[in-house]
Amino acid sequence: MLTALLAAGVLLQGPIEYWSGADMSFLPQYRDLKLDFHREGKTVNPLAVLRESGSNVLRLRVWVNPKDGYCSKDQTLKLAKDAWKAGLRLMIDFHYSDWWADPGHQVKPKAWDGLSVQAIANKVEEHTFDVLNALVNQGTPADLVQVGNEIRTGMIWPEGQLWTKEKGNNPEAFTNLVTFLKAGASAVKRVPPTKDSRDGRTVSPKIIIHNDAGGDYKGTPAWYVRLAQAEVPMDYIGLSYYPWWHGTLTDLEKNLKALVESVKTPIIVVETAYPFSLEWKDKENNFVGKADQLLPGFEATPAGQAKFLRALHATVRKTPGGLGRGVVYWAPEYVAHEGIQTPYENLCLFDFKNEAILDSWKALAGK
Repeated sequence: MLTALLAAGVLLQGPIEYWSGADMSFLPQYRDLKLDFHREGKTVNPLAVLRESGSNVLRLRVWVNPKDGYCSKDQTLKLAKDAWKAGLRLMIDFHYSDWWADPGHQVKPKAWDGLSVQAIANKVEEHTFDVLNALVNQGTPADLVQVGNEIRTGMIWPEGQLWTKEKGNNPEAFTNLVTFLKAGASAVKRVPPTKDSRDGRTVSPKIIIHNDAGGDYKGTPAWYVRLAQAEVPMDYIGLSYYPWWHGTLTDLEKNLKALVESVKTPIIVVETAYPFSLEWKDKENNFVGKADQLLPGFEATPAGQAKFLRALHATVRKTPGGLGRGVVYWAPEYVAHEGIQTPYENLCLFDFKNEAILDSWKALAGK
């Protein structure tokens, strides 16, 4: 396998200064449902397609004790092996929850209920190191690690919930959040440097701190300054940028500029997407379904989707000081299928009809 990958020019060599890729954490569910993805009528491996696009990283979310087993440690290890075979590197996204964690939901893992703040921090460090060390032990070490997912409003609620409607800002919760982040970062730093068996490079995981508000050029820089002042370790800033929620590409560009002026830290857009259609297959309440949710000049077509991706990469690359370091697409495989409800079907990089690959895949790495 290794010889074949080398011959095909698939493997990456040396350090990467610019990351491009996708979060494809739903793949195990589609595999269990026996759904195939296609190109010109033939079945394709989405991970191979990701690498063929010129991308270099697969992002995987990790939940603590998910009830259905998906996004668990075991599932992550299995999918990491597949990514490694495809010539991809890994970004691990810790949610510190048994389910989705985002600005509206940061539910503490059930097994951590009743613990003190310090005991929760200990669990954060233990869980983070356990997963990352297991990846090392199976020969698929992570290059990039998100300590929390979209944590603008905090994480591990209620202890780390920065704001509530009833009480407003919570200074104690910020102190707790810093404690949790430092615990996760400590685990990342404890992971031993590891040789990549494919090309011999040394892998030492880097820490990403993730805020969802990619277009908020007033609030987001101040949020990161506060964490920096609290001495939270941070190798990369991670941003989400979905135009219908976060504004224009100009808003993003202003935020990128303000961030590097404020904290001088490399930035990766770790989540993004754009529609190839305003129609739907399984239901009408998709995230995007109206023309006024689109960016001017970027139609909801495969060509418009590709144009958006190229423009987004160009915007990130213009970040002052060369500190714009990548773009990762969220869930290009999250198609409508019996057994999976999705509000995301028209944001995928596969079509409605036969899960056929769209031409916009070619622009995934900004090319």
